[in-house]
Amino acid sequence: MDPQQLCDVECFIILEEIVVQSYIVLICLFMAIYSMFLRTQSRNKRVRYCMSARVPKILSHLNIIIRDNDTVCIDKLRMDRSAFHILATLAKDVGGLTDSTNMSGSEKLAMFLNILAHHEKNRSIKVDYIRSGWSVSQAFNECLRAILKLTPLLIVKPKPVLEDETDDRWRWFKGCLGALDGTYIPIQFTF
Repeated sequence: MDPQQLCDVECFIILEEIVVQSYIVLICLFMAIYSMFLRTQSRNKRVRYCMSARVPKILSHLNIIIRDNDTVCIDKLRMDRSAFHILATLAKDVGGLTDSTNMSGSEKLAMFLNILAHHEKNRSIKVDYIRSGWSVSQAFNECLRAILKLTPLLIVKPKPVLEDETDDRWRWFKGCLGALDGTYIPIQFTF
């Protein structure tokens, strides 16, 4: 082979190496972009749950708490069944607590009272009531708004004892709201 042909062959081999290397770089780049695409798709995919399989368990748990007996209702919600149903009616009628597509107002109120009564966390309530954490949070906030609307109805302002009260049980506590452990506490009310 003459030197010119040898030089052409070397140039051809070098060019072939450059093309192969660029193909490898393109393939690696394509694979990296595709893997990033798959990663974002898997992150953004919502986990769907079948409600029809969970509804009997949810209703059974709710029935055990608020419909079967007073002992469980008092243990879980710190009130008996009749008080719970009265509060649920008030929360629905006056407070505006509504039933959603998959959760009744009574279940929302039971979750709310369970959280308050036992200082439960969202994670334990979602396991007990077979709901997602988002559903528990939304139900809690909706019940809180409904109960806050009930405050004028449920909380009554105390009537102060007047200085010229004729009843014997009040004459010893003039100017007092109450006595704690025999301690006299003078209080002035401004309404």
